[in-house]
Amino acid sequence: MPTEISGVKVHYDMIRNNEKEILYKLDRELAFYRIYFNRKVNGKEIIYDTPNNLLSGVGLVLSKQFEEGKVFFKVRKLSYLPTELRKPSQKFYLAECNGNESPKDYPLQISAAINNAFSNIFTIDLVEVVKQTIPKYEIKIKGNLYELTSGTGMRGTLVFEKVTYKDLVSGKKVKRRGATVTLPNDPAFKKDSDEVLAAIETRCKELLLYKESRFEIAQRLLKPKDPNHKFDRKAFKESLKNKDKESEETKKDE
Repeated sequence: MPTEISGVKVHYDMIRNNEKEILYKLDRELAFYRIYFNRKVNGKEIIYDTPNNLLSGVGLVLSKQFEEGKVFFKVRKLSYLPTELRKPSQKFYLAECNGNESPKDYPLQISAAINNAFSNIFTIDLVEVVKQTIPKYEIKIKGNLYELTSGTGMRGTLVFEKVTYKDLVSGKKVKRRGATVTLPNDPAFKKDSDEVLAAIETRCKELLLYKESRFEIAQRLLKPKDPNHKFDRKAFKESLKNKDKESEETKKDE
């Protein structure tokens, strides 16, 4: 039986690369929290789907995760509820594997896990669906992981990342700097989690919230460009100036 993973991941785009300044601001704002460096992280995730996107079409994400020397398959069902943070509603680890194996090597196990965890999704043979899967996206992450703890016992993490999103079909690649905050999915720590997110929203204008999962970010960034759309550099620079102005006005009001 798969094991459910607790925790909510919140992703941010870093529009200005200033890790030290962000940590300084959070340390000042979160007076009753401790933020300290833990380790370097280096991970990779390969997302699989059928050529005609049968899995993602019903909100399922099947991937192979490379993390801390282990390789394992993971499946999750995305929530599309119109909430402020659209996080995966359920997430499960599957059996460990080696780096060369794909979902096609475990069609019975993966289809059984999906059927047991997420009922009434498919009316067709899920084993055959898994056998059709191919690698679609690769997400590589390098960064610095900081532990985040509060006096109430809440534990979370903050990772400053260099992320590379790659479309394995077209070869298109996009690099982004960002940050990911992982907070406990526990009602007992809701107040703490809300305080952390509010501090980032209020003080850290370098970070722009992604209201998406990592999979959805990859989909959006790697989507073929509209030839009729042009990047408005002037408008982008003006938005950054406005963020700086808002930050300064907030400081004056304190």
